[in-house]
Amino acid sequence: MEQLQPVQSSNASYWTSVTVASFLFGIITFAISLLSNYAMINSEPTGSPFSPIQLIGILACLFGAFGGMLATWHYAKEYEVSIKLGKGALIGFLTGVGITIVTIILSQIWQIIDPDMVENMVDSTVASLEAMDLPSGQKQTLIDSTVQGIKSQQSIGTQLLWGIPINGILNLLTGMIGAKIFGKEEHTA
Repeated sequence: MEQLQPVQSSNASYWTSVTVASFLFGIITFAISLLSNYAMINSEPTGSPFSPIQLIGILACLFGAFGGMLATWHYAKEYEVSIKLGKGALIGFLTGVGITIVTIILSQIWQIIDPDMVENMVDSTVASLEAMDLPSGQKQTLIDSTVQGIKSQQSIGTQLLWGIPINGILNLLTGMIGAKIFGKEEHTA
């Protein structure tokens, strides 16, 4: 039986690892965000600017940040190569970009499946804000700015503008951590 030789680091393509992690974490992050959105839609107005349901959305973002670590782990295991911090950062950043793209594509598909979801989110948010104990002028200003913010976040351009830097930087960091944890140490002669 022939034994496989480790691939030279310069010859090993990291795109397979980036793609696998992007799809996996993009789908899971989208599913958690979708769960959070529908939980918010179906919740009773609290009159509080923050709710425990919003925590689910934050946790989805943090969960998505570990895609870079998975990608570096996959790359290190697949090719048995050493990974420098810079390459781990690159793999992580590209994974973050991939997660953003996968999430945006799934969001656009979901808009076809449930075109009323955004409007229902707006209605739920407005109901919660209306239950707040604020002066009417201040309350209306808060409602108007929140509704505008929710609707503007639905454009592909805005999602790319916010998603790539946030997911990219978070995954860049976890990619560097993954390179340190999973990358084999280079032996110098």
